[in-house]
Amino acid sequence: MNSRARTNLSLVLILAFLLTVTAGCSNPISKFTKQYKCQMAGKPEPRTAYEYVERGMEHANANEYDCALGACSEAISLDSHLSTGYACRGGVLGSRGDYLKAIKDFDQALNLQPDNGDFYYSRAQVNERLGNTDEALDDLADAIELIKSELGRSLAFALRARIFQKQGKLDDAINDYTQAIQLAPDFAYHHGNRGEIYFEKQQYEKAIADYSDAIRLDEKNPYFHGDRAKA
Repeated sequence: MNSRARTNLSLVLILAFLLTVTAGCSNPISKFTKQYKCQMAGKPEPRTAYEYVERGMEHANANEYDCALGACSEAISLDSHLSTGYACRGGVLGSRGDYLKAIKDFDQALNLQPDNGDFYYSRAQVNERLGNTDEALDDLADAIELIKSELGRSLAFALRARIFQKQGKLDDAINDYTQAIQLAPDFAYHHGNRGEIYFEKQQYEKAIADYSDAIRLDEKNPYFHGDRAKA
């Protein structure tokens, strides 16, 4: 899979816990708080810390990171003990490339809620981008143990598989992608990414089978078609 496809998938993974929206961010207006100076069409001004977290997630999913950062920061200002406020801001900072600041926010989120597997997963993503491989693997071990949703756990296995692949531990990577597929069999990228490792191991029939499954699940994705043709 080429770098563009990996970048798109990384953006999906790093905001996997956020809500999906399509509304846009308008110009700042004076009636909003100092840190949050945006609005979303058809939606009232947030009032509580939790509502600001939700608004921050909505802006982040629309790639409106300045607005998202303001909303998440406002949530923290209203309730400094709200773990999701720090996780919200950490996710936004990570998507902007402010990795060290993102780590600090995820550290604080985990101090407040140490049994939240999603926070470990999100911090692992940032650690992986920073090249902190050992820290990322430690976080993923906790994420796999603590995340309750099958899709969430599958994403943790997939990220660990990617790290193993970079380390040349191809069999370990295949095992983790297999776990991910068992948990989320309809997630096309798990199949495509395992196919890439089979291709690297020159096990072309298995690679083609995985790429074919990925195409069946996401037939309009040009990268899967290209990868299968290459195999």
